[in-house]
Amino acid sequence: MNISEHIKSLSDIYTNLDQGYIYVNNDKIVEIINDPAKEMLGITLPNGMSHPHGKIEPEDIVILADNDLGNDDMLSPTDLKLLGVEDNRIRKGDSLLLIGKFRSNFKPVYKSLRTYVPKNLMSISATPNDIKISASIDLALNQMMICVNDKLFTMEYIESVGHMVIIDGNTHEIKFFQCKGYGFRGEEAGEILRGKSFYGKNIPGQKELLPTSGVGISEILGGRQCISSLETTLESQHGYHIEQPMEIFKRWFQVVMLRDRQNPSHEGVHIFLMDRDTVEKKMNIFHNFYKTIEAKHKNSPIGVTNHQDSFPNIIGSDAKMLAVKELARKAASTNFNVIITGDSGTGKSRLAREIHNMKNPKAPFVMVSCNAIAPSLIESELFGYAPSSFTGANRQGKSGYFEEANGGTIFLDEIGEISPEIQVKLLNVLQYKRIYRVGSTTPIDVNVRVITATNRDLAEEVANGNFRQDLFYRINVFPIHIPPLRERNNDIKLLANSILSNLLISYGMKKKQFSHEAMDALSSYEWPGNVRELENIIERAIVLCDGNMIYREHLLIDTRGAQDLDDQSLKSRLMSEEKRIIQDTLERYGGDKTKAMHILGISKSRFYEKLKKHNITKDH
Repeated sequence: MNISEHIKSLSDIYTNLDQGYIYVNNDKIVEIINDPAKEMLGITLPNGMSHPHGKIEPEDIVILADNDLGNDDMLSPTDLKLLGVEDNRIRKGDSLLLIGKFRSNFKPVYKSLRTYVPKNLMSISATPNDIKISASIDLALNQMMICVNDKLFTMEYIESVGHMVIIDGNTHEIKFFQCKGYGFRGEEAGEILRGKSFYGKNIPGQKELLPTSGVGISEILGGRQCISSLETTLESQHGYHIEQPMEIFKRWFQVVMLRDRQNPSHEGVHIFLMDRDTVEKKMNIFHNFYKTIEAKHKNSPIGVTNHQDSFPNIIGSDAKMLAVKELARKAASTNFNVIITGDSGTGKSRLAREIHNMKNPKAPFVMVSCNAIAPSLIESELFGYAPSSFTGANRQGKSGYFEEANGGTIFLDEIGEISPEIQVKLLNVLQYKRIYRVGSTTPIDVNVRVITATNRDLAEEVANGNFRQDLFYRINVFPIHIPPLRERNNDIKLLANSILSNLLISYGMKKKQFSHEAMDALSSYEWPGNVRELENIIERAIVLCDGNMIYREHLLIDTRGAQDLDDQSLKSRLMSEEKRIIQDTLERYGGDKTKAMHILGISKSRFYEKLKKHNITKDH
């Protein structure tokens, strides 16, 4: 096969990929680039609104929506003078909305902020030349929006930090608008204001902005890291590959480069690209794939019968959790007393309710937190009291939890917290199925199934004389131990996605999902608070996350591992937290110390003092 036949063969294979594909030869010349790659990079644009090529002229109307002035928009506060803005309060990094005219005496309408926006929305509007214009930045949707006479132009943060529309000052037609890939086209707002010409969009007969096959790769994949990675790959042996996020013309892509030296006559590098939209689609496919595997796994666990679907609200397919579900299924089919043990936050109360619901969901289920009731009141709460049996008592008397649970289940959570006196009375109830209200000698028969739970080692409590041995034997008929979350790491992804889905439904929020880095952070954490802690962290994350992708920064956990704070002084705790904050800030901004010290609001000398004090090096 000659070179041209080989290239055609590759082209036929990769044309219909749902991700971008580029083939580069040893001379760094592009020989193949498929349509998805052209769309991702902005070489071709989706059909829709259009404008011819041109450049900005005096009296043209300019609308700006910028959530980070001076970043990839190449704008500076000085450039705003071209639009009539003379305001030394505006600084780099501000959020800016502006409606003005280029090199004109028109008084611009603008708004700039650098602090928190309580309503998650900042907006302005004006009607120059009777044109109805509005601009807004929506912090909840991560979008910048510009509306001109009901024509809407939107840009998401991840595609840009700046958004600009220009209206011809004479014809009042749309002269220019930014869209995805503006970095590739060299159409940053600052460059356009300084007089650089811009390409036309969707012009008949012009499908691509420039020829792609036969051009140098640096014209297609602009970015120092990307080109450096390509050079490394070209110098490597057959099969060498690089896979990591890379910035290409100021936008982030997931890039894979694969060295091909199989045939000396046509050596090169295969480059695969995924932008944010493609990554999200892949993540959805992954989650569906994962769910399919989980479902298959549930249906054929080794050594466990196929009954786990009896507990759809108990999430987990780890072997230890499958064993828990099997024990729970067996317990639900009997009236034996059940004791559920496990660390706080593992879901003991949820399992107790599921055991009850499986056999008789319409019967009463009464949950009692033994450690939440004052010791002086627990007897009357459990067994009730007779009329006027003590000062302040209800004249008609009151039934207790056992009476309310008659015919169903009473769940005594933290059973290890009750006093020895109540232990004696509870033993009699379990033995004779009969209670006495406080202040009464009249027996009341009850038919109650008792499920207890504790995070204590009751056998050890018995040995230490803190818990009655005979009561322990009564409640320990059918023990079920729920393993801590740190011992079933394989369940974390399944649990996290289930919790996220339920919370979004509960709060009526739009779809969100975890990024790979967020899921890695969840999987690497020790979870001292177990499932309850996982629920709390995810609940906070969906509040902090304005977009639809939850990143590691939204998870308020220390992924370097939990520390034993009981043995630390206040000073050392503060030192540890200060170090964590500095490390997280540096990590978030790619090691950019200038950006980090600006965000933290400390001077350069003070910042470097703290780096030295905490031994934070480049490697960290």
